[in-house]
Amino acid sequence: MQCPNGCSNPMQNVRVERIFYDSGSPVVIRNLEMNVCPECGCESMPVKSARIVENVLSGRMQAVGQFSAPLFQPAA
Repeated sequence: MQCPNGCSNPMQNVRVERIFYDSGSPVVIRNLEMNVCPECGCESMPVKSARIVENVLSGRMQAVGQFSAPLFQPAA
């Protein structure tokens, strides 16, 4: 797959960890497949990964654990 920004190298398939929000609550998805441009860092989500996110956020996929982390917010 070519980068939508017109970079010369093809995008690479990588596994990432991403945080999404469901009604303001964070949801972590690990090993999510993404396409990443090695030149500019542009990311695109394959349909297969988009379906996983959709299933998680709609409650059709069960959590396998819990995630907890401190929250930091920089001063305005």
